[in-house]
Amino acid sequence: MLYKKIFFISLLALLSCGQASESLQQATGNANRVIAIGDIHSDINVMQQVFRLAGAINENGEWIGGELTIVQLGDLIGRSDDEREVLDFMFAIQIQAEQYGGKVYALIGNHEVMGGRVDNQAVGPNPFPAYEGMPGLNLDDPRLQRLPLSERSRGAALMPGGPYAVRIAEFPTVLKLGETIFVHGGVVPRWAEYGIDNINAEVSTWLKGGITEPDSSQRVDDSDRVMWARHFSSRVDSLTCLMLEESLRILGAKQMIVAHTRHAEITSYCDDKIWATDVGMSRAYGGQIQILELIDDEVTGVLSPQ
Repeated sequence: MLYKKIFFISLLALLSCGQASESLQQATGNANRVIAIGDIHSDINVMQQVFRLAGAINENGEWIGGELTIVQLGDLIGRSDDEREVLDFMFAIQIQAEQYGGKVYALIGNHEVMGGRVDNQAVGPNPFPAYEGMPGLNLDDPRLQRLPLSERSRGAALMPGGPYAVRIAEFPTVLKLGETIFVHGGVVPRWAEYGIDNINAEVSTWLKGGITEPDSSQRVDDSDRVMWARHFSSRVDSLTCLMLEESLRILGAKQMIVAHTRHAEITSYCDDKIWATDVGMSRAYGGQIQILELIDDEVTGVLSPQ
């Protein structure tokens, strides 16, 4: 692992005091400050904790981040049981942030793709009851017939055209901010050539129910597709770094932030041109809490509640 500066901070204690809101509003009001958050996997406690750690919300879940930008790198769902709660939190905080000049992005990861496929694998022990009785579900859709009755509400919510799928469809698959690329798996050169706009448009249209699943989101032997690729987060070598350089050249970027592959800590490769942010934070994995901070398009540290 290449050397990187790591700053450990604790904002949790500060947020608990009565005067925290004003000071944090000023501290995180920098429009050029970006926080990158790895896989959440349906753990609402972790979700709220990392947003507090970022200085984005107070103990009541209210936005205090000013012009802060947050990028959550996909896999909001799967593995644990708080799926609907996590999704509802994300939808609500996106609205709150914009009201105060901030921005919250959530990317589409492979678990959101599996939800779109009406595939209930790799979920928590029982996330299904939370979806029951929600409005807008078409439980008679033939795509649901292969699921047990108890799982069909989740399938109906997340399948293309379902009420949650059409909201997830508004998330980007690949996001470029300044000279930084954010993506769940990775963007290898052929997908960089294909183009961010094309990838985002096709995945969005699929989740809205407009087309069949596009090639960019499919998994073929853990392939190079943008939600599934591990080229830049697992066993990175000199040839991989050359591949990264080509992707960045095509995309007009200087670095890429990814998730998808668990690490013990946030890890950089290729002379800090790639940052892997999935540290298995959810209770499904029990990893440590870490998020990545960028200011003015430069990585400034890894934040932890320790």
